[in-house]
Amino acid sequence: MPDPSTPPVRWGIIGCGSIATHAIAPAMSWSPLAELTAVASRTEEGAIRKARETSAKRHYSSYEALLEDDEVEAVYIGLPNGLHREWTVRSAKAGKHILCEKSLALSSADVRVMIDAAEDAGVHLMEAYMYRHHPQWDVVRGAIKEGKLGEVRLIRAGLCGMLQDTQDHRWSATLGGGALYDVTCYAVNLARMLYGREPVTVSAMADTSTREKVDCTSTVLLNFGHNRLAVASGSLATFNHQHCEIEGTRGRITVERPFIPGWEEAAVSVEYGMTRDRVRVGGANHFLHEIEHFSLCVRDGKRPMTPGENGIKQALVNEAIEQSWISGKSVEVLDA
Repeated sequence: MPDPSTPPVRWGIIGCGSIATHAIAPAMSWSPLAELTAVASRTEEGAIRKARETSAKRHYSSYEALLEDDEVEAVYIGLPNGLHREWTVRSAKAGKHILCEKSLALSSADVRVMIDAAEDAGVHLMEAYMYRHHPQWDVVRGAIKEGKLGEVRLIRAGLCGMLQDTQDHRWSATLGGGALYDVTCYAVNLARMLYGREPVTVSAMADTSTREKVDCTSTVLLNFGHNRLAVASGSLATFNHQHCEIEGTRGRITVERPFIPGWEEAAVSVEYGMTRDRVRVGGANHFLHEIEHFSLCVRDGKRPMTPGENGIKQALVNEAIEQSWISGKSVEVLDA
């Protein structure tokens, strides 16, 4: 439980989209470690509406104005991917700690600029892979550590949905749209987390038959070496679905809702030998845990779960994936 004597971190939200409004802002209101001080939108009307919806103390009709608010200590950046670099750098220069939505940036070079800006300013930078904060992954890691699966050899994971709005920013190449940067990256990130290492090579295919040639569907085979493989997939043009199976030499794990588990109950099935355990994990909100984790990092100076250095490694994998589907060949993942 959070220490009740710890003063709440005063937050600002830049980019009040659906996740910020309906997940991040409520999480801040539920936690004694966070206080939503201000929201910023591109128009006065939009800022007033978002402040009302989120119960923020103040609203600003420009992102710059929010960053000039000395009371704001940390910002959540929920803008399209293509705007993350600019506003992360500006936020760092304004002395704000930064929780930035995934994908952190569209290139490893951009992530490096963001990391340098945060380091120069002495502030935290964390990539917002919210699923990692759900306690169901403690169950998964515990089963693997106990040897119930033997040696993990194959991970299959994916997140898919139907994005019907043709004007949505996720179809824009300039704004960093496409399945890879929005949904496929989750499964890639998950494989990196569970193997605890970076892939050596990737082989990818994608459907880029969209207006601006961003991928609407992509799938990747990641080779982590030492007989460790992963298949990651994602789509913005299929039925809503998520899955994760972890296969080992002696058992397997199925995570029923790996990325969007819901707030009521999640379940992890562990099969080994003649035994099958279905572990229920209830009452958890991964957005709340994410906000509390980062707020504590701001207060005690500890390293965030997914710092910028993790983000640059993810970006290098994303770059290799794009190169692979363009070239039609397996591509080596560069070292950070």
